[in-house]
Amino acid sequence: MNNDIDVVGASNPILRVLRELGALRLMLGVLVLIAVVFAPSPDVETQRSGWGLVTTAVVPALGPIIFFVVLFDMLMCRVLMSDTTPAGRKRYRLALLYDGSLVLILLLSWLPFLLALLEQT
Repeated sequence: MNNDIDVVGASNPILRVLRELGALRLMLGVLVLIAVVFAPSPDVETQRSGWGLVTTAVVPALGPIIFFVVLFDMLMCRVLMSDTTPAGRKRYRLALLYDGSLVLILLLSWLPFLLALLEQT
């Protein structure tokens, strides 16, 4: 029964890419997407209770942490790429491309908020 799953996964390129990226890297991508969806708006006032607290205080605090975790994953992929087989290098290159796109998406979605912060100082 497991062989059937492996055969299906090997023939579908999307499932193969997802398998090569790994579960933790995919969960990191989900966190980035959550941070993109709830990217803070520069003109919204901070709320101190309810759902507004999450969108105006918690997510802006977690966004930079997620950003640097993705950058750290890119660094570790590059370090591990130097001492592996050609197949491993291909896998780490895919992870670097994936992480790079996550960083770019996150940065672009948070750019209005970051520019507003720079204007205030």
